Amino acid sequence: MERFKQANPTLIALLSGALLPLAFAPYDFPVMAIVSLLCFLFVLKSLIPLQAAKAGYAFGWGYFGHGVYWVYFSIHHFGHAPLWLAVIIMLGMVAILALYMSLFAFLLNRYFQERTMVRYLVALPTLWLALEALRGVLFTGFPWLSLGFSQMDTGLSGWAPVLGVLGVSWFVVLTVGGVMCLLLCTEMKNKVLASVLVLASWVVGLGLQDVTWVEPAGEPIEVALLQGNIPQEIKWLRAFRQINIDIYMHMTRQQRDVDLIVWPETAIPAFYHVVQNSLMPTLKREAEAFQSDIVLGLPVMPEGTGDYYNGLYSVRQSNDFYLKRHLVPLGEYLPLKPLSTIILDFMQIPMSDFTAGNDNQRLLQGAGYLFASSICYEDVFQQTSIYGLPEAAYLINVSNDTWFGDTIAPYQHLQMARMRALESGRFLLRSTNTGLTAIVDQQGKIVKQAPMFKRFALTGEITPLQGSTPFVRGGWWLIFVLITGMLVVSLLKRDRRVER
Repeated sequence: MERFKQANPTLIALLSGALLPLAFAPYDFPVMAIVSLLCFLFVLKSLIPLQAAKAGYAFGWGYFGHGVYWVYFSIHHFGHAPLWLAVIIMLGMVAILALYMSLFAFLLNRYFQERTMVRYLVALPTLWLALEALRGVLFTGFPWLSLGFSQMDTGLSGWAPVLGVLGVSWFVVLTVGGVMCLLLCTEMKNKVLASVLVLASWVVGLGLQDVTWVEPAGEPIEVALLQGNIPQEIKWLRAFRQINIDIYMHMTRQQRDVDLIVWPETAIPAFYHVVQNSLMPTLKREAEAFQSDIVLGLPVMPEGTGDYYNGLYSVRQSNDFYLKRHLVPLGEYLPLKPLSTIILDFMQIPMSDFTAGNDNQRLLQGAGYLFASSICYEDVFQQTSIYGLPEAAYLINVSNDTWFGDTIAPYQHLQMARMRALESGRFLLRSTNTGLTAIVDQQGKIVKQAPMFKRFALTGEITPLQGSTPFVRGGWWLIFVLITGMLVVSLLKRDRRVER
C-alpha cells in the first residue's frame, strides 16, 4: 500500500499531462489547459522538491508523449526508418522535452512553497513562461504546443496581437494560479485580488478582440492555393517529376481569373537551375498572359556552391528567392554530426542536409504587394511572424504536411499558423501538398479550408493590409521584459527557509 501511495502522484501527474493536448487542435477543448494544470498543481502541492521534479517529469511525458507522438509516424512511414529506431527517436525527444516540466516543478516547490499568493500569482506563471520561451529557442527551439496556441478561439486570444503567443500562455497560467488562490487562500482580500486578476485578464482580452490594429492597403485580391495531393512515396522519384509538374501546371491553367496562385513547399521536386530554362519560361509566359503571379516552392542550389536551400520563388520577379531560415533537425539538416549521419543511414529522406538561409532577405512580391514568407516548420516560431513587417501586406506559408500523415499534427500545425496571422495582423495564405491548405484572416479565423488528402484548388479573396499590431512594434521585447521583471520579483519573493 505504501509503495502504491508513493507511485500515485507520479501516475496522476502523467495522466494530467496527457489531458493537456486535448486543449489543442484537433480536439479543441481549450478549457482542458486549465483542468490539466489544476490537476498537476494539486499533485505538486504537498511534495518535496525532488518528488515534485519526478512528478513534473511524469507530467511532461504525458504532455509531450500524447502531443508529439506523431514524430515516430513521420520517421517510420515517410523516413523509412525501422520502427524500433523511430520509436527510440520519438521517446528520446519526449524524454528531453519532459525535462522542462521537471525543472518547472522542482523550482516551484523548492523556492515557492510558503506564500500561496506569491506561489500561484507570481512564480507559477513566470516560471512556466520562462521555460516555455527557453524551449522555443534552446537547441534551435521547439515551441510546438506552447500553451497559448490552445486559446486561439477564446477571449485570451485578444492578447496575441499585443504580446504574442507567449503572452497568451502567461494569462492561461495566471488564470490557473488565480483559481488555485481562490481554492486555497484563507483571507478574503487575497481571494478578491485573485478574482480581479483573472477576471481582468479575460475581460481585457475580450475587449482587445474588437480593436482594429491595421487597415487596408488596397483593393482585395483574388487568390488560388493549389493542393496537389502528391504521395510522398513517389514525389521525389525522377520518373514521376514531369507528372508532378504537369499536375500543377494543369491546376494553374484552370485559375485564369485570379491575381495570385500559390504552389506548396517543394512543389517542383527539382533544383531551380534544372528547370530554369524549361519550366520557368513557360510559367512566366502563363503568368504574364493572364496577369497572375505564381509563387512556388522548390529547392535552390546557387551556382558554384555545394550548398542547397529550401526555397520560395515568385515567377514574375527577378531571380530573388526566399530561402528557408529555420530548418527541421534530421528532416532538413543534420545536427550533432557524425552521430546524426549514422542515424540517417537507417532513413531514406531525400535532400536531408539543406543549408539555412540568412536572416536578411528581401521580401518577395505577388499581386502587386510585398509579402512575408515562411516555409513549413518556420511558422511555429513566434519571431518569424514579424519578419518583413510592417512592409509586407500579407503572409504566405507553404508546407508539405504529408510527413505528418493522418495524425493530429497537421491540425496542430494549422492552429499555430493561425496564431501567426493574429499576431501580425495580416491575412495568411497557407498552401500545402496534402492539407491543411487554408486562407486565414488577420484575426486568425479560417476563411476557407481545403479538405485533407484531396487534389484541390482553394480560391478566395484577401485584403492586403498595412499598419502594425503592438506585437509587431515591439511585443517580443515586451515579453522579454515581462519574463525578466517577473523573474526578478520572484527571486525577491522566494522562500527564505526551504526544507531540503
